[in-house]
Amino acid sequence: MAVEEQPEIVAGEADSQSWEMIDLLVSLGVEINTAKTLMCLHIHGPTTSRNLQISCNLRQPDVSISINALKKMNLVRSISTSTGSRGRPSHVYELSVPLPQALIPFKEQAVQKLSVLQGQLSRLTELAESVTDSR
Repeated sequence: MAVEEQPEIVAGEADSQSWEMIDLLVSLGVEINTAKTLMCLHIHGPTTSRNLQISCNLRQPDVSISINALKKMNLVRSISTSTGSRGRPSHVYELSVPLPQALIPFKEQAVQKLSVLQGQLSRLTELAESVTDSR
């Protein structure tokens, strides 16, 4: 994502570090909207879906998908708030654990992928040697 396309999550060096973390998470296979939502919740604290849409520059369905993905990993909790009128209650979302702990499932997934890749590379080497020896 080019700098001019990035919404301002926070200003200054923290913004640069936030975008670097988002880029690293994406390179590990995390969906970009999920990475952005995670960082926005970390930076801004408890917030509504509407505020996440604005801070993360996401559409409402993308925020919902990201929140659901983070909930499945037990990284986000929602708090229902009554609007005082009829209709559906609104929700405030917050990280359920500190950021370093929230990164653990993503790191574990990356380690598992790395293990699979190492196994595939080893098998490829074995096959290459087998083919070479049979000639």
